[in-house]
Amino acid sequence: MTNFRPARSGPRAPAVTLVELLAVIAIVLVLMALLVPLLWAAVGAVNSVRCGNRLRQIGIAYHRYMDESGGLWPPIFSREPPPVGLFKRIEAETGLKMAPARPAANWGQPGPHWSIVLWPYLGSLEVYTCPSDPKAGKRGTEVVMPEGEQNVAFLDAPPESYALNVILFRTADDLRRQAGCTWGTQGDVDFSGLASYTTRPEQRRLFPALDRRILFFCGASGQTVGSQFNVPFRTRPGLAGVERWEWHPRRASQAFADEPGRGSNYLFHGGHVEYRDELPGLWEWGYELGRAGERP
Repeated sequence: MTNFRPARSGPRAPAVTLVELLAVIAIVLVLMALLVPLLWAAVGAVNSVRCGNRLRQIGIAYHRYMDESGGLWPPIFSREPPPVGLFKRIEAETGLKMAPARPAANWGQPGPHWSIVLWPYLGSLEVYTCPSDPKAGKRGTEVVMPEGEQNVAFLDAPPESYALNVILFRTADDLRRQAGCTWGTQGDVDFSGLASYTTRPEQRRLFPALDRRILFFCGASGQTVGSQFNVPFRTRPGLAGVERWEWHPRRASQAFADEPGRGSNYLFHGGHVEYRDELPGLWEWGYELGRAGERP
């Protein structure tokens, strides 16, 4: 008996050869190589905008605090008792656990950190962390090493990406010395001690065009919200005494890389935020107190 096979209708579909398959894969890889950097750049740009918005919130909180305190900023270092009530409020509202008190040194206890005193005006841990911070989403010992816990206010706290420009607050003599400043390093009357208070009128008297000076900036890492460190950025000669960890529009290759094409966001005392690819100059940091020959 003869087997019957129905005849196929229509043309036979051509087979895909290995060469053609490899060519398609190569095209896809090329397109991915072209599109992925664009995608990351877009994500970085969005995160930079979100970062700027958080800086503005911090700036508004700062000015509200200064208004309600009569223009008085807490001392960076103090021999007064820490604000235990405020620490307990943050603990109750966030679920964070207070860290053991840091032993007092000869210069006294660290003063209330900006992230502590501004909490009543912010009320959100999210505001303290830049979306591009490499440590975003981490907590506690993932942010700071266990041996550094004595220098933080809360255990299991998220990273703090923003830094206060302490140059405007009559402290950080070592930074002024490294920048070659002639003021605030020789026992000046206006800068006679780290325990001194800073007021808004004093800042306006000492720093001409105060609103064009840097108040906060993005690019501090390696500490947690409520950290008792008040100088969260490192120093290096040739960079106006300041280093930053650049994250925008994409992350730097390593900490404090200061690499072109990344940059940071800066909040100025007047309330506006600017993205800078290059480090701002001495005048904007407040190192030079508006001396002749510097930016007006």
